[in-house]
Amino acid sequence: MNVRLDWGYTGHGEPSLEYSRVLYAYLHPSSKEILYLGKADRCTVQERLYGKHKSQVFADIVAGTGLTQFHAIVGTLSAEHRFSSALLSDVETLLIMGIQPTYNRQARHSRTARPGLLVSCHGVWPHRYRRFNDA
Repeated sequence: MNVRLDWGYTGHGEPSLEYSRVLYAYLHPSSKEILYLGKADRCTVQERLYGKHKSQVFADIVAGTGLTQFHAIVGTLSAEHRFSSALLSDVETLLIMGIQPTYNRQARHSRTARPGLLVSCHGVWPHRYRRFNDA
């Protein structure tokens, strides 16, 4: 199954903050390193970015980097098959395994495989790897 992710920057007042069923990532503002990657499935990106459930992630990033601000990007998914929460989770964990964001704790060392999944990242995706294959 081929999945395409189109990544774009988001910020205050951007329509993409209201998206759901997408992935999002926090980036270091100067190096563009992906610090954390997550999904907004049954909520909006804004609810994930500003929710209390992410306060520990933000605290860890501030403590580890000294940053008080960072950039966020949103990846919209298009696939050859119908959307499902399971597909979004599989894409998220495949990317986490592939790029190993410092502040992700889950899916860095193991994940449930979806053989044949091929993910390609487009747009402002900052990582050197743009294609991820779940063999």
